[in-house]
Parts: sequence; structure tokens; C-alpha cells
Amino acid sequence: MAPDLDTRLPASLADVADTLGLEVALKIISEFGGQEIKFPKLPDDDHPVIVALGKEDGYAVCQFLTGCFIYVPHMKARRSVRMDVLALQNAGKGRREIARILGVSQRHVRRMANKAKNPNQYDLFA
Repeated sequence: MAPDLDTRLPASLADVADTLGLEVALKIISEFGGQEIKFPKLPDDDHPVIVALGKEDGYAVCQFLTGCFIYVPHMKARRSVRMDVLALQNAGKGRREIARILGVSQRHVRRMANKAKNPNQYDLFA
């Protein structure tokens, strides 16, 4: 027997756009692009999703995506950001904050921060 598609958990911004509107999906991308977000069932008024999207849209999204953990694409062109990642990391910024500042994904920040230095490359700033 095929699963009932109406009871599946929404798991993407396409579902948000289809259900709550493209404007709401674009707000999510604008505010949380490059981040992995879990949407709470009962957020407080000061929860980052509610603050970023406004009460009406924020609560609608949280109700629609309750318990879902989704990656929000940043929708920006790819570029090498390793030096920026390392500089922000050395300044004490967390990886989520670095992703937000640079407009890239947390995954990309992790890759750049963990990328081993080439032993044959001279350190320009040493």
C-alpha cells in the first residue's frame, strides 16, 4: 500500500513556499541562508525564527515545520572563502555565525576550517 502523501512531514523550503507562500520561503532564506534550522513546536516570542519572520509568519512556519530539521540554502554563488572563515574563526566567531556573515553554509564553513594546510605551501603571513 502506498504511503499517504498528505501525512508526510514537510522537509524543504519548496513545501513552505507551496503551503505558506514564496514570500515566507524567501524570508527564511534571507534570514537563515546557509544554516541548519530545527523548528520548535511552541516557540517563545523571542525565538530567532519568530523575531526574524515576525509573529504571524514565524508561528505559521513553526507550526508547519514542527520538529523538522532542515538546511536552508543560501542561494548565493559559490566562491572560495577559506581565508575569511579562518580569520573569523580566529576572531572567536562560531561556525553558525561565520556561515551567516559570509552567506555560505555551515557545512562549507566546517570544510574550510578543517581543511588541512598544504605542507608545500609557504605561509604568506608567517
